[in-house]
Amino acid sequence: AIFEHGYTKDTLALWSAFFCCLLAVYLGFSWLTTLLTGAGFAPAFASQGITAFNLGGVIGALGGSIVIARLGSRVSMLTMTAAAVIGAIALAVTPLSVDRSTMLLILLTLTGGLINAVQTTMYALATNIYPVAARATGVGAAVSIGRLGAIASGYVGAWALGLEGSRSFFGLVGLAMAACFVSLALIGRHVE
Repeated sequence: AIFEHGYTKDTLALWSAFFCCLLAVYLGFSWLTTLLTGAGFAPAFASQGITAFNLGGVIGALGGSIVIARLGSRVSMLTMTAAAVIGAIALAVTPLSVDRSTMLLILLTLTGGLINAVQTTMYALATNIYPVAARATGVGAAVSIGRLGAIASGYVGAWALGLEGSRSFFGLVGLAMAACFVSLALIGRHVE
């Protein structure tokens, strides 16, 4: 049912969006403390960094739900995704040094908030795409594909850290969110 009656494009785009966004989310969850301690920060600051990313996620999820209810999903989700890409680029070019610690925490909070705002609002988008008879299958399949992105983060995170450290790591986060942006833009059945 999720591939019939013109749903194929939206299904594949939604799967791609879930995969890419959960890849970005779990890159942060899984590798951020390793990145920060590897750059010479104390474990206490690394814990603050992942806390900032997660706290931003809570605020972003709540804010995303308010924005999507007022503006619909297309404008709000594409704007949040584009801002997440910009946040990841800012993190990639910001030197990981103690004198930049406040800036890093701010950028981690904002970027984590935006990524998680996109992730949580994708559930509302997914339920809007499918008719009632196919809704559970459509949402469940998208979430399952998203979990593959979470699994992939364990491998590509290590690879990115081995390339150029924070530049390649946050570059990968930005690339995942850019792919998520394209996927979301391809979906035709957005929340009005």
